[in-house]
Amino acid sequence: MSWFEIGQSILGTVTSFVIWSMLVYAFYVLRNRSLEYKLKQLVQPERSDPDEDRVHIICANGTGVRVTIRDVRLITDDDVHVSLTYIGDTGDVIRPRKPNDIIARRRNPATTQHEKAGLIERNFVALPAQTAGLWALTAQQVENARWNFTSCLLVIDYPTLLNTRKLMVVYAKPDIVQALNDDFNRYIVNARRRHEE
Repeated sequence: MSWFEIGQSILGTVTSFVIWSMLVYAFYVLRNRSLEYKLKQLVQPERSDPDEDRVHIICANGTGVRVTIRDVRLITDDDVHVSLTYIGDTGDVIRPRKPNDIIARRRNPATTQHEKAGLIERNFVALPAQTAGLWALTAQQVENARWNFTSCLLVIDYPTLLNTRKLMVVYAKPDIVQALNDDFNRYIVNARRRHEE
């Protein structure tokens, strides 16, 4: 075997390694971007019916992967950040999405087995695939009755292809934030006024 053939063999091996590495990396990047896009579309905070002294947000995981909700936070126009309190699993199971379908929640415990959302380390909430959890802003958390919320965000921790964890922030739609402001004024502010009287 001549030096030329040895060099050619080494060059072929290195070239093959580089090409395969680039293909694997491209697949990794595309898969993670696809998952991020799905998460932004399918893990959205939704307003839920408020109680007498608290305002609720449902976070539904309509994807096929288990995610961790690290924080559900409301931000006021004074830049006050308020983390909502995890209330519990809604018991809802989200059916797999079809193209151009909205997130649908249905209760059917007899036919569908599913994991429940639950607290894990540092008050993070594990939200398995196709489940939903409930967070609330309670009257006890309110320091100022004149708060006006400008945004609502979720901090999501999700597994990548190589089973590492990645953080992502998802913002609620403006109409959801407006509905939360309306609920805040109608229920929490009025509840505080009743308690003060």
